[in-house]
Amino acid sequence: MKIRNALAVLSRRSSEAARHPERIGALKFNRKGETIMRRFFVLAGLLLFTEGAALAQDYPKFETSPAFMYIRTSAGFSPFVVNGRTITPQALNCAGGGGTIAYNFSSLIGLAADLGGCKIFSNAYGAGNTVDGNEFTYLFGPRLTYRSGSRFEPFAELNFGGMRISVSCNSSALSCVNATGGNTFTKNAFAMTVGGGFQVKLSQKFSLRLVQAEYLYTRFGNNCALAVCNNNNSQNSFRLKSGIVINW
Repeated sequence: MKIRNALAVLSRRSSEAARHPERIGALKFNRKGETIMRRFFVLAGLLLFTEGAALAQDYPKFETSPAFMYIRTSAGFSPFVVNGRTITPQALNCAGGGGTIAYNFSSLIGLAADLGGCKIFSNAYGAGNTVDGNEFTYLFGPRLTYRSGSRFEPFAELNFGGMRISVSCNSSALSCVNATGGNTFTKNAFAMTVGGGFQVKLSQKFSLRLVQAEYLYTRFGNNCALAVCNNNNSQNSFRLKSGIVINW
């Protein structure tokens, strides 16, 4: 029965085509239009897929990051005696701010310039012996950032450059241990940092850098006139930063 009905429909369409030949051209035109439309939708789908893949690999060319900075330098000086009393040096603390400017060659690899300054606050030689001054770091190096499309973006970096330190020692309890005789001592030295952290993407323009923790190595040398400076050729510090990131 189904075959008989199909033959009847085919015969009826053939008769209509014979009576109205102009409809054959219209039918061919409609089929051609359908083919063009199908190709258009396929091309549009491919473009949307390509655009989606491009957006997934999107990354900012430039990043600027103002941030809070804290540096803690371990007590590198050996214990010494002043007025018959043994003084054990303590860690040196420094708090301030700074920022980085980074250029990204790809979603993974970038180059960053890191600048920062902080104010020293510490009783580095015990109660009554306060060290005042400031530190300024200027560092440059590569940065690796893992961008997977999620808001969480961890990164790691290695920087080289220098640190400039200006310090003076004020004493009310003991003689001030300062090779400059109480004046401000200023010097530049080699510096290096290695570490990393992570940031959370808030929008296309802004991210929040929750933490950036680094080991800071400096080498101010051993040219102090006092014996207290012995075995203090290098300094080991911990640097912590936190701030926002502006993407361009």
